[in-house]
Amino acid sequence: MSSPPFLPFNEPPVPEVEHDRRLVRRYLLQSALRFNAGSLLFLSLAIALLPIWLNFGPAAPGEVDHRKLTPYIVGGVALAVMAWLALISSGIARNFLARLGEEGKALCAEAMASSVTRRIDAPFNTYTTFDLCTESLSGLALGTALGYSGPPAFVHDPFKGRIVLGRWRPLSLGRHVEVRVSSDLGPSCHIELRCRPGLTWFAIQQGESLKAAEVVSAQLRQHLARHANALNAARRERELERTSLQARLSALQAQVEPHFLFNTLANLKYLIRTDQQAAQDMLDHLVGYLQNAMPDMRSVSSTLGREMDLVNDYLAVMRIRMGARLRFAVEVAEELRSLPFPPAMLISLVENAVKHGLERASRPGLITISARHESDGKDALLSVSVVDDGVGLTEQAGQGTGLANIAERLLLLYGRKASLFVEPGDGQGVRALLSVPIAGSHA
Repeated sequence: MSSPPFLPFNEPPVPEVEHDRRLVRRYLLQSALRFNAGSLLFLSLAIALLPIWLNFGPAAPGEVDHRKLTPYIVGGVALAVMAWLALISSGIARNFLARLGEEGKALCAEAMASSVTRRIDAPFNTYTTFDLCTESLSGLALGTALGYSGPPAFVHDPFKGRIVLGRWRPLSLGRHVEVRVSSDLGPSCHIELRCRPGLTWFAIQQGESLKAAEVVSAQLRQHLARHANALNAARRERELERTSLQARLSALQAQVEPHFLFNTLANLKYLIRTDQQAAQDMLDHLVGYLQNAMPDMRSVSSTLGREMDLVNDYLAVMRIRMGARLRFAVEVAEELRSLPFPPAMLISLVENAVKHGLERASRPGLITISARHESDGKDALLSVSVVDDGVGLTEQAGQGTGLANIAERLLLLYGRKASLFVEPGDGQGVRALLSVPIAGSHA
């Protein structure tokens, strides 16, 4: 006789579990009835056929008519078999109760039930949830967790949102799990899981349905949680990229400062003493310029109309400073003014035209700014051109942060969909063409 095993000194003691007596009586009775239900079916069939067998042919002369004793014999044998099966079922059921007590678990209604249901809420739509359930339930890992020798027998119907898996086919005969994906109002849905017994309804229930339901529901919850975590991680990564992009754009835009501000203020100070009307005009245009320029330093979006107003005020100030040496024309259709346009880019092109084109020339010059709507075959584009008739492209043109700053910001905002071309103008001067895609428009 072996001695009982000793628990490790640091192992917590297993608490004694006391089962609900009402549930225990119900479970023992249910086990006896289930275990004898199959035999009762055969017994009922035998009793139904017994009169036919008893009346089959007369008894031979001199023989004892055993047909009179047969019903009593059959009945006695049936009662003995039923009693024997009841004792067997009671022993199996009590062994299951003892095993539950050793595991520290109390008998519950689901442990003795032949059918167990679960409901799982999924944060995805119906089609995504069904695909994730199919991917999770058709693998070898689930079959191993359920105690199968391989992957579970598997049937799925995407049109009904129904998945059935079990140990063997036909699935309806054995214990199987049915999963249904039902849609809710909104972007989410829920999963209804039901473990069905099949022919094992006649067997003594020892928590197999509960275990199968728990294993399948845990598998689905883990798979859905992994997918949701992966999506959340990707969403956070995109948010971090967007935040980093905005920080880089803000840093780049901070480099685009009104370089002419100090010169303009010095010129304004001189005009106040010599020409008060010209000083008043310059101050009005300077205020208009700053009202449009300051929000651009803090924003990553603007409109074409706002950028054109900024350019118009800037050129008006520069015309007062340069006098007859500067002429300009701004040509933009009214319906294009409300279109989105990146801030602080057009003003950089105009500043380059003034600084590198007209200020270096010893003659009067003209700057023409125009905008048009066009298409490259895929996307609708908004193209803005800045043309001057100054000294043209020189070694100093484009140096510093001007054009390189614009090109980098275009790449960050639009990728390869936007473009900037700087080329010699017709005869003299420089032509700069800036094209950006129109959001939400396709050719």
